[in-house]
Amino acid sequence: MNSNKKKSLEHYKGCLVGGAVGDALGAPLEFMSSTEIISKYNFDDSLSYVEFGSEYGEFTDDTQMTLFSGEAVLRSIHRAVSKGLWGAINQIAFESYQRWLFTQGYKNDIRLDGWLVYEKFLYRRRAPGNTCLAALSAGIQGGLDVSINFSKGCGGVMRVAPAGLVFSDQPYHAFENGAILAACTHSHPTGYLTAGYFSALIALVNKGESLGDSSLEALDILNKHNDSEETAIFVKKAMEMANTEEPTAESIKTIGEGWVAEEALAIALYCSLAYADDFRKGVGVSVLHDGDSDSTGSITGNILGFINGYDSIPEDWRKGLCGVDIVLSMAEDLYVEYEVDKNHPLGFSTDDWNDKYPAG
Repeated sequence: MNSNKKKSLEHYKGCLVGGAVGDALGAPLEFMSSTEIISKYNFDDSLSYVEFGSEYGEFTDDTQMTLFSGEAVLRSIHRAVSKGLWGAINQIAFESYQRWLFTQGYKNDIRLDGWLVYEKFLYRRRAPGNTCLAALSAGIQGGLDVSINFSKGCGGVMRVAPAGLVFSDQPYHAFENGAILAACTHSHPTGYLTAGYFSALIALVNKGESLGDSSLEALDILNKHNDSEETAIFVKKAMEMANTEEPTAESIKTIGEGWVAEEALAIALYCSLAYADDFRKGVGVSVLHDGDSDSTGSITGNILGFINGYDSIPEDWRKGLCGVDIVLSMAEDLYVEYEVDKNHPLGFSTDDWNDKYPAG
């Protein structure tokens, strides 16, 4: 079950693996200044994984939570198609993120079903964000109309690419679902509207729009929402800078460090627009700055990997990524969206799909 309008499986794989690669490249650099990074690692066009002193890298909570966002979106679609019940994405996402929380060592009463929570590689604790941990461990379901904090940290926006991948022909719906996914843990309007913008951007690119046109169209969607001014200011700044100067550590510093949502989004958009056809350069520069390098690398990797496809990601980065098989499996399932049992007269899902993404 997939739309002919959307990009190919290779682009879906590029999106999720690209995000995981950017995440893994940025992970060891997160708390270092750009001067320290460059002096310690002598980075140039040969940027590589450095965290473990070898040629492999490991993604963090950014990618872990992106995978569980993918699970949430697919469970929501399965429920809607098989039971005719839409509108449960907030509850389903909260439950998926509770399963992620379980992998981080927090014991809760969430139902452990589906396939993702049984992937032991995801049980590695990779400096998860404090806001996500606090919000989810409190056990209170946040939402667009239920405020649980006033956080606009980047932990909401960095995990919502799957909403844009699935709702490829519905950018407004992608925006809404991306915002809902983020609002589970981040209640500041900028914390979830940036996620809405990012999801809409991915959906528009998925339809075949250029990144530049998609950036503008997603901005139009953003501007229709209350309290969107802060996000819009940073989006427009990123677009203006991409038209006037190539990204450097110094130019990125004028946007910020990426710890908050609007800065992380703007840094990633700036690097992506400036190097729209060059995954290595765009992702490379997106992590070489003073700040939240893994999140800006992850968002940039999602965008550039999606635009240019899986093969655009340098081979050494693809092959050196630990856990890549899990990421590829989720990309393939997001591309499928819903696996139909062709032998069933009512078009029910296959037993395998029902096991992977229970409809509840």
